Amino acid sequence: MNSSRPKKRIAIVDCGQPAHVANGILQLLADDYEFEITSDYNADYVIHSCMGYEVLKYSGIRIFVCGECVSPNFNTSDYALAFDRMSFGDRNHWLPLIKIYTDAYKGLQNPRPKTDSIIKKKSDFCSYVMSNTKNSSDERVQIFELLNEYKTVNSGGRWRNNVGGPVSNKLEFQTKHKFAIAFENYSHPGYLTEKFAEAAQAEAIPIYWGDPEIGNYFNSKAFINCHDYPSLDAAVARVIEIDQDDTLYQTMLQEPWFPNNVEPVIFSTTSIKSFLKNIFEQPHEKAYRRNLSRWGIKYERSLNRMSHHPISQLIHNIRTRLRGR
Repeated sequence: MNSSRPKKRIAIVDCGQPAHVANGILQLLADDYEFEITSDYNADYVIHSCMGYEVLKYSGIRIFVCGECVSPNFNTSDYALAFDRMSFGDRNHWLPLIKIYTDAYKGLQNPRPKTDSIIKKKSDFCSYVMSNTKNSSDERVQIFELLNEYKTVNSGGRWRNNVGGPVSNKLEFQTKHKFAIAFENYSHPGYLTEKFAEAAQAEAIPIYWGDPEIGNYFNSKAFINCHDYPSLDAAVARVIEIDQDDTLYQTMLQEPWFPNNVEPVIFSTTSIKSFLKNIFEQPHEKAYRRNLSRWGIKYERSLNRMSHHPISQLIHNIRTRLRGR
């Protein structure tokens, strides 16, 4: 243990339970810093997400991290690690959630096993592990129904479960299948979660839909990229073709996950660590980026009243309207 590591006092708020993404981010820097997790409103740094507005009570440097398809508000956050691939000075870095699922992501980096060793584990056609379709895209239901017309899709989540109850081991369940549906709950550029990596870890061919730009980062010869097809029907026709052609199926199993078998730089742990170290290694008072001017403060006070003191905000709104008459 390196006892000389700089110490950083950090609060983690608005992340839900457990705070998986926030803790995953800190784990990337475990060898570089000693982190003291605190609930002190004067914590030097605040890692927060989209599950509330407690962050407004904290004065420190705010770092937004998110595992959901929610864009950061740079009026209240100094920095962000989320799904939007945008350039905003040193304030934003794309964080595909697969980087936090380290075991699954390592499977993308490692050489693929021999084809024969993969095939002998496959006893079923296609898996789907989904538990909730509320407030998510219709495509998640459509792909199941289209594929199920061809062959039974084994549904191992709570949604339309047909395997005797929710599976306890997703990896083990998906490994038995030639294909695995990996659909995000929404399609948005940059919104790339663990679903693709977990299907790949099981050496199933992912049937993917979500980030329309995924083909820029992963080798579309190794999976079914539904965004490459004019419709889900066309994507399903391709799945059927592969399922019925052993040579075609085996060829896909030999393809590397990354184009030319090279991990994109933006995926590298080094890139994310550099972004974070830039925050932590600046003089603390110079690391603030959010708007601390008069109007920035007024905006934040208004958000704080709306979230924590709604009656006070209502009175404020009434007074403002009366003054405007």
